[in-house]
Amino acid sequence: TPKEIVFVLDTSASMGGFPIEKAKEAMKLSLDGLYPDDTFNLITFAGDTRILFDKPVPATRANLEAAQAFLAEREGYGGTEMMTAIKASLEPSDSQTHLRIVCFMTDGLVGNEEAIIAEVQKHPNARVFSFGIGSSVNRYLLDKIALEGKGEADYVGLNDDGSKAAKKFYERVRTPLLTDLSIDWNGLPVADVYPNKLTDLFSAKPVI
Repeated sequence: TPKEIVFVLDTSASMGGFPIEKAKEAMKLSLDGLYPDDTFNLITFAGDTRILFDKPVPATRANLEAAQAFLAEREGYGGTEMMTAIKASLEPSDSQTHLRIVCFMTDGLVGNEEAIIAEVQKHPNARVFSFGIGSSVNRYLLDKIALEGKGEADYVGLNDDGSKAAKKFYERVRTPLLTDLSIDWNGLPVADVYPNKLTDLFSAKPVI
């Protein structure tokens, strides 16, 4: 299954210095892990939102080099306006020809948590993975958008290796085998099912 991956990076002031450098490290390695038939885009947000390409583009050498150059220029400044970036990353999520994956890298220091979670819930065809960066991460928000987006949350602390988190992410998503899983119990009297939302089946991890 071809993948369309949108990387979303928080470049607000609270991400300045160490957090944004860790996020760049993880994102750079994730970009390097794309297959040639994958498409991708890169979005950054602070007080404003910047989108690298008009639409997701193939993971060619030229496009990846443009993404790396765009990423290198990002610095931490300004406020955190996350909703515009959320909407921009999720909006084109209804294609059935590929699996759309959104990867958020942020400390999640925002005030409109419930509105952001509700926006993720509106786009069931997108898969949302979140990376919490730094020492003061909003785990409630990042765990919740990953849960609602059938993805996973991961965290990179002050002393952690950003490359380890990046490797885990792209190994996790690089080979989707089955999507939109459901169970037909064929009339069995099942009282409780956990988890109540099944994730997709990727080659790197079983669904339990």
